[in-house]
Amino acid sequence: MKIALSTAFVFALAGCANLVPTSTTPSILVDLDPASVERTVIVESIAANSAGLLHVADRVSGNVMRIDPKNPRPVVVGSLAARSVNGQTTKPNPSGMAFNAQGDLLIVASAFGEIVRLRAAELDPTRPGVAQTFATGAPGANGIDFDRQGRLYISGGASGNIFRVGPNGGAVETVATLERFTRTLPDGRTQQPIVANGLAFDSSGVLHVADSARGAIWRIALDVEGRAQRPVLWVQNPALEGADGLAFDARGQLWVAVNELNALVRISPAGGLTEVARNGAAGPLEFPAALAFVGDNAYIANFDTPRRVNLDPGSTTTAREGIGASIARVTR
Repeated sequence: MKIALSTAFVFALAGCANLVPTSTTPSILVDLDPASVERTVIVESIAANSAGLLHVADRVSGNVMRIDPKNPRPVVVGSLAARSVNGQTTKPNPSGMAFNAQGDLLIVASAFGEIVRLRAAELDPTRPGVAQTFATGAPGANGIDFDRQGRLYISGGASGNIFRVGPNGGAVETVATLERFTRTLPDGRTQQPIVANGLAFDSSGVLHVADSARGAIWRIALDVEGRAQRPVLWVQNPALEGADGLAFDARGQLWVAVNELNALVRISPAGGLTEVARNGAAGPLEFPAALAFVGDNAYIANFDTPRRVNLDPGSTTTAREGIGASIARVTR
């Protein structure tokens, strides 16, 4: 299923929501690499289990770390292994993460176009497990989320594809496609082509998709069999340029990690936008890529990519001013 979006429709929607600032201030929960401001630890996503324990996966080491928000000391509980791809050792580049109802942790191995799994019993600090292949055939895989039937949905990045796989894994199928689009960033050269990024289901089972390129959120309704209706552009606004990770709070408001702007934006069920927080390269938000709720607290993974707002003053290539790879916290 594919939807084309006219240029006139895009610009008509661009100013449809008024942005209302708030005074909420994020803070750093934990520095994941206190010995350095270089990108020697890289985390792109975050997930919380049913006990409220946070989990992140490091792209550099392949380690999966657990963090108790009440005692935020990272503990390794699993890992993702590198593979030989075309004769070269390739790291899995973990991105999206989600827990299933059984407590297993599913992680996108974006370099392999796969989803890998650490079973609940393998998330063990005394004997960390090694993630195994769960789903295959998802090039560009990025964000993931489960529907109420336990089916896993996967965003396909620049392709615009939305993939799905059943509770037992296997080969994915494409259930919807967003029209491709590329935006040039204000530097005049950096291209942003990712139209299917973070995913989140609301309480009624509607899938929401972050469109980083357009600065937008799409909605995709699904029937009980998981068949997708035509995607609908719900909200588009310059404040969403770089929209990445998504999470719903207990009041049904959608929170968006807006990486290019070092910002968090909240969207009401009616589509109204509120800028929860925004800062420069010094943080505490540093290219925020994903967020997860534990009670009233939102925990944000700082991807710390040197781009747009997240650049050192006068630099076009570095982001050393802030704390680097970390988890920030803000109260709803």
